[in-house]
Amino acid sequence: MSDITVVGLGAMGSALARTLIAAGRDVTVWNRSPEKMRPLVAAGAEGAATLGAAVSASPRTIVCIPDYQSTAGLFEQPDVGSALKDRTVIQLSTGTPREAAGGEAWFGAHGAAYLDGAILCWPGDIGTPKGLMLVAGPAAAFEASRADLQPLAGDLRYLGANIRAASTLDLAFLSRLTGIIFGSIHGAMVCEAEGVPVEAFTALLPAGDRSVPLTQTISAESFAHVSKGGATVDVAGSAVTRMRQQAKDAGINSELPDLLCNWVRRAQDAGYGSEETAAVIKALRSARDRGGRQEDR
Repeated sequence: MSDITVVGLGAMGSALARTLIAAGRDVTVWNRSPEKMRPLVAAGAEGAATLGAAVSASPRTIVCIPDYQSTAGLFEQPDVGSALKDRTVIQLSTGTPREAAGGEAWFGAHGAAYLDGAILCWPGDIGTPKGLMLVAGPAAAFEASRADLQPLAGDLRYLGANIRAASTLDLAFLSRLTGIIFGSIHGAMVCEAEGVPVEAFTALLPAGDRSVPLTQTISAESFAHVSKGGATVDVAGSAVTRMRQQAKDAGINSELPDLLCNWVRRAQDAGYGSEETAAVIKALRSARDRGGRQEDR
């Protein structure tokens, strides 16, 4: 039996698996696209033929796929559900607090302990002091998993038994970040409208600020290139959609995520989904150039 299984081998999942291998853990990996397993198998991991076999191979399974809905679609297969008894599942996909609570209930009904986590760093930060990971759920399950999780993040924070805590703080952090991103896009439009170079706005920003590469992208009109630490319009859309869903689930004001979802949708409708988030400005410029205001749909 291996020490831990990693399910989902995109950029983040692969970084998690590689770090665990480098830390001397015996790792089993599984991905829907088998070719993504090969580099990790070459690095020392054991590749599983099926998800059920991957879960059975280890006492703990890290899940790092795009969203909770995808997790449900995979784990609801009969051969996978039957493999979950007495295992621990550590969900590091992105979702809402309500989805985290649903995951705890579903995995618990199948005999598995459940931890819900959030990664607040980039794949290149995994395994370094910059790595930041939040984990919530039963204390006993966390302590049993600590040796596997600690190598992944220099800043590993256990938030307690409230299973909603990690996804809540992830969304709170995203709210701040998207405020900076979309506020900077509006700031660039202000400069453009008043004949002030966007570069002058960039020069006011502190070094390392997320808005620096964003405003540089706008100045250079280089939207096809996603800057280091940046994200595409589609990725930003997924984030603001989760923000809006949480607001609706909790019954709190949703005007900010509603607005940001509307901006992103305009950019996606214009065909900019795979471009840097800064490309949202192109859709907003179009509305201005037509001399009218597009109403929220």
